[in-house]
Amino acid sequence: MASNNSNLMREVRLYDNHQERVQMENLSELYAVLNALEHLEKMFSRDHVSADEYKLQCFKLLDQYKVAMRLVHGATNVEDFASKYRLHCPAAIERIREGRPITVKDDRGNELKHIATIVEQFITCLDALRLNQRAVDYLYPTLDDLYNAINTTSRVPIDAAVSSKVQKWHDRLSTMAASDEISDDEARQMTFDVESAYHAFNKALHELKH
Repeated sequence: MASNNSNLMREVRLYDNHQERVQMENLSELYAVLNALEHLEKMFSRDHVSADEYKLQCFKLLDQYKVAMRLVHGATNVEDFASKYRLHCPAAIERIREGRPITVKDDRGNELKHIATIVEQFITCLDALRLNQRAVDYLYPTLDDLYNAINTTSRVPIDAAVSSKVQKWHDRLSTMAASDEISDDEARQMTFDVESAYHAFNKALHELKH
């Protein structure tokens, strides 16, 4: 009897190594994003969230979905993922298929799509840093995409606090060799600066609406 109780109390491991742990975390992130998008669609349909807030959050979740989907090994499409993990999210799947909030028409969504692109690049860059990527040939392309997205917009006002923090690291990494790596201290500071720029960008968007 004691042996049976001991077996019942034994910890169940969901992974056996670091790679499996990362995959489990990525699966959980994708599941959470789909669940959040489904709830957002329901909240908007019930008039529990404003149209402006819905658009902003929907674009963010769609970009987070793209990033999460890329990180999950073996994931082919959202329908298969939802079926495999028994996630009922028809509204989220429909939103992903259309690639935009329900309130945005094809011919009027250019500005918001550009905002979504900038948000996606911020998330991609921060994810790389949080996954302990240190190599310049890995970090620079994602940072360069973010830098270009910020500097090619004319419709979306970019605060100097946003562009200066991103440009600082873009300039620094551009002078380094592809085989170089940034130190842990540099990675910590870069994460802080990019996060600060991301928060400043979001703050500017909210102020633009009011």
